[in-house]
Parts: sequence; structure tokens; C-alpha cells
Amino acid sequence: MSEHRDEHLDLCAGYALGSLDAADRQRLEAHLAEGCPECERALADFSGATVVLAASAPQAQPSPALRARVLAAVHGEGGAREGAAPVRGRVIEMRPRRQTVGFAWVWAAAAAALTIATAVSWNAASRLREELASTRGKLVQAQRELDEERRWAAVLNAPDARVTELSMTPAGVAALRARATYDPRTRSAVLSFENVTAPSGKDYQLWALQGAGVASLGLIKADASGRAVLRLENVGDPQTLAGFAVSLEPAGGSPNPAAPTGPVVMAGKFGA
Repeated sequence: MSEHRDEHLDLCAGYALGSLDAADRQRLEAHLAEGCPECERALADFSGATVVLAASAPQAQPSPALRARVLAAVHGEGGAREGAAPVRGRVIEMRPRRQTVGFAWVWAAAAAALTIATAVSWNAASRLREELASTRGKLVQAQRELDEERRWAAVLNAPDARVTELSMTPAGVAALRARATYDPRTRSAVLSFENVTAPSGKDYQLWALQGAGVASLGLIKADASGRAVLRLENVGDPQTLAGFAVSLEPAGGSPNPAAPTGPVVMAGKFGA
């Protein structure tokens, strides 16, 4: 009898699963033919486990051709053995079976499927996080813009607001229109203009009338229709700010922030 080794147990497991190649199967069958109680018990245990595993798989109906081959093999084997005495220790010759897919492949496929599903879920979650962050950013921006509009609306509706309509001077153009609203509490002002399209090479410039002097508040940049709205902070001290004026300056405005170089075309004082 050949000596029993641990590798024989591995061969028994492969034999029960039908995953041995021809050389390993023949080597194990030769060992079993000589009689090895340990391997016989191991093979019985592995075979039982294989049956349980097969039973746990979804049921499948065999094809009619497969059923006919199995029944023919059973009837043929039964006829050949009729009246024959059993031979102890004989190993039944088994047809070589097609190599089956091992458990490692099954687990690898399951792991791959899980990895793909996880990657898809992660990518979807990542996109959702990005979209959520973008939406939150837009909401924050919208809230800021809304707060800004409310702040300037408060200037226009301030209880103590000072309002003046700027009137044309003899140097002005009849179509010019301008209105100024000033909030003494916040020292902010909103000025709206119409028909202030400057001639080529010229710019309109806004001035604050402060006591005995003036201070530049910047250029008036209108849209294509000649409309413009200026929202200005820290326009001036309520005690000294008397109103606003507009001058027509060379492109870029007056080089002197304390005095216009061109003609004053509009002016308006509070309470006038």
C-alpha cells in the first residue's frame, strides 16, 4: 500500500469537485485501490459537501439528450453487473469530466462584480456630492445677491432718504435724465440715468457737491440703450453733501478728482 500523505487529501477534495486533471485523478485512484481508510473517509465527506453545494444552486432542468444518455449508462451498467460478485476495494472507472470552474473563480467573479458595483455606486455618490456642492454654492451666491438687492432697496426706501432730480444745464443735452437717492444713515446712494450715451472720445463723470467743493464719484458707464444705475457707498457726510452733478470729460475722466475739466451738463441739490 502506498504511503498516505497530506497531498492525497487535497486530491480527494479536487476529485469530489471534478477539478483534477487526468494524471492526478489516476494517481489518487491508484492510491485508493490499495486501500486507504483516511482518504476514503475524506472522499466521502468531500462528496457529501459537494452534494450540499449543488443542492443550494438554482435548479436547472437537464436536456432530453442528457437524460437519455444518463439512463442508458445506468441500464448498461446494471446489466453488466447482474449476477457478478462485488469486488472489495475496486475503484469504479470514471469518465474524464470537463474541467469545472473552481470556487476561487466564483469568488473572484463575485468580488469583481462587487468591485464594479461599488465603483459605480461611488462614482454616482461622487457626482451627487459634486452636484450638491455646486447647488449649495449657487444657493449661497443667490442668497448674497438677494441680500445685496435688499440692502440697496433699503437705501431707496429709507425713511430719511434724500431725493433729487438732476436738471440739465445750458451745456447739457435735452434727452439726459438722472435721479439720485441718498440715505444719510448709511451714507449710501443710488443714482439712475437715462440717455447718457457719451459722444465719441468722451465720458460722463459723476460728482458729489460737498459744501464749497466737489469730489469725483467715478465715470458713468451706460448700456447700449444709454441707461445706467450706480450704487455708491460712503458718498459723503450728510452734514456737507448737498447734491450731485455730471460733467462731460475727455475719455477716462478728469485728471483732477477735485474738479471737472469739461462742462457740467447736469446738476441737482437736495431740497431744491
